[in-house]
Amino acid sequence: MKNTLLMLCYAIIVASVFAQSDNRPRPDGFRGLILNQTTSKEAIEMLGQPVSDKLDRLDISKIGKWLDPKHKEKIFRHLTFKKVGNFRTIDLSFLDEKLMMVELEFGKNLKPEKLENLFGVGFAIVGGPSDLPDEPGRYPPPFFATYYPDSFTLVGISDQVFIWANCSASTGIPTSVDRMRLVSRALEKK
Repeated sequence: MKNTLLMLCYAIIVASVFAQSDNRPRPDGFRGLILNQTTSKEAIEMLGQPVSDKLDRLDISKIGKWLDPKHKEKIFRHLTFKKVGNFRTIDLSFLDEKLMMVELEFGKNLKPEKLENLFGVGFAIVGGPSDLPDEPGRYPPPFFATYYPDSFTLVGISDQVFIWANCSASTGIPTSVDRMRLVSRALEKK
C-alpha cells in the first residue's frame, strides 16, 4: 500500500513537471506557432484563411544587420491574417515551408514589462548612441533617453530567435507594445 501510494505521488509530480514545461514561455513561439517548425498549412489550420498570400522579402528593421543577405530576396511566403483575437494583424513568413518570422500588430494595450514573462528572455532598449552591435546576438549597451521620444524599440535575444518590439512612449518611458517581430536565428549571418 505504501509503495503504491509513493508511486502515485511520484507519477503526479512527474506529470505536473511535464505539464508545467509546456506552459513555460518560449521565445521561439507564439500561441502554437513555432519558428523553424510550423508549416504554412499548419498555420492556416490554426488561424483560418489569410487575407493575403504572397512572395516577398523580409521587412525586419535594424535586425537586418544580423541576418544573411537572403532576407532581402523575394523568396519568403507571407501569409497575412487580420483581426485574429486581440491582434489587428498577424503576418507569418515562411522559407522552404518553415516559419521564419512572426509579426504581430496589437489591437489592445500590451505593457512592455510583460514581454520578458511572455517570451522568457530579457529585453534591452535600442536607440540613440546605443544601436545594435554589429555582432549578431549581442545586446546593446544600456540606453537612457535624454529627451522624451514618442517611441522606443526593444530587442530580446535567445539561442533560437531575435525579438524586435516597437513601443509607444510617454514622458520618456515605453508604455505599450505596438508591433513585434520574432525572427528565427536560422537566418543569422554566419
